[in-house]
Amino acid sequence: MGKQTIFRGTLANDGTGDNLRAGALKINANFDELYTALGDGSTLSSGTYVTTAASQVLTNKTIDASSNTLSNIPNSALDTIANAKLANSTISIGGITFNLGDTDATPAFDLADATNYPTTSLSGTITNAQLAGSISNDKLINNKITIGDDTSTNFDVNLGDSFEIVGGTGVDTAIDNNRITISTDSTIVTESSSSTLTNKTINGPDNTITNIANTSLSNSSITLGSDVVNLGDTKTSIAGLSLTGSGTIDLTGAGSKARFDFAGFGSLPAFGTYPGMFAFDTVGNRPYYSSGSGWVRILDENASVSAHTDVNLTGIADGYILQWSSAQGRFNVVANTATTPVLKFSDDTSTTARINADDVEVLGFIGGSGISTVIDDANNTVTISNTMSFSTSKLTGDGSTTAFTINSGRTVDDVLVFVNGICLVPTDDYTSSGTTMTFALAPAGSAEITVRYLG
Repeated sequence: MGKQTIFRGTLANDGTGDNLRAGALKINANFDELYTALGDGSTLSSGTYVTTAASQVLTNKTIDASSNTLSNIPNSALDTIANAKLANSTISIGGITFNLGDTDATPAFDLADATNYPTTSLSGTITNAQLAGSISNDKLINNKITIGDDTSTNFDVNLGDSFEIVGGTGVDTAIDNNRITISTDSTIVTESSSSTLTNKTINGPDNTITNIANTSLSNSSITLGSDVVNLGDTKTSIAGLSLTGSGTIDLTGAGSKARFDFAGFGSLPAFGTYPGMFAFDTVGNRPYYSSGSGWVRILDENASVSAHTDVNLTGIADGYILQWSSAQGRFNVVANTATTPVLKFSDDTSTTARINADDVEVLGFIGGSGISTVIDDANNTVTISNTMSFSTSKLTGDGSTTAFTINSGRTVDDVLVFVNGICLVPTDDYTSSGTTMTFALAPAGSAEITVRYLG
């Protein structure tokens, strides 16, 4: 295991570092590895530790090479060990004894019994007698063969071991002396061949097959509803498609429409299955919705008030009214015992009057001067008409004249005076006396003066 470092975060207290539990886990893992490598897992071994990079002196220590392997020990580390300190300080090879530290470039070995002498050191021809017996595989430079597959997985076969070639699905193997024949029981498809594969699965290096034309497929289309959709096509609407099951429909487009009409109330679907659904009875001409516990009729403009469950019209007659009964939780019909309502009205002088709103008292509409009234009983209308006649005089200003002659019998309030189309204000702009109308200011020269007589 590599050393595990506690991540402190990018900035102080920014929340991106390891939490206390994760940090403690890394600390424990680091110490567990050290205590296992340098001790028994819970206690460190006592004494001085020897490392390959340090220069240290070992005193009264035994190195057991039978169970421990020492490598790369520099000679300098052994210079101070005298031969006399060794249990064995000599070796005997081919009748010659060597002390450790001796040098002999041309030793005269007796090779009569030599079995491991390298052939590269021999000259001449090696006879079979010299190779009598068997040579073990571990004595050979190449004592195995390596076999790998397409996944880069390799394994070794030692010389003398067995290696078996087994056929898979559609592949047979046969051995004839020194020849192995591998054959298939189906058509071999190559990149350049044109072949038809039936009920086969093709797995490429990346499981991707591209550029296969629809015409090369046994089935290149699907049928949805009454529409055939070819592979590669785009369909935004499907005709004749029925949707069933427990899925959902989520449409947010404007103008959506669907029919929910059924021939008779008995043809409506199960209300418990379709809560919230709208349905229309084409026989009874009535709309409904499902409450989940039954079909509830929806009242429309043609529905009678009696269609309400809290309205009882039993015994209804002319002049009867609906009266609420809290005990029964509904409206019942009762005779109207209320007093005759009163209509209150007033005139321009704020004088008020009252009249009973029944067939006994009559409210009359009477016309005044220049006003007539007509009542149309069939249409319940009163028409008020103006019967007054109007006449007009045309005068012309000269810039100095203020008094002009008008029709007799007029007052300042029953004439309208316009100068060049501008209506003047009675009394402020002009006065009238007998047949004379006097302007406060003389109309300008050539000014067009129009006098309209009211009535």
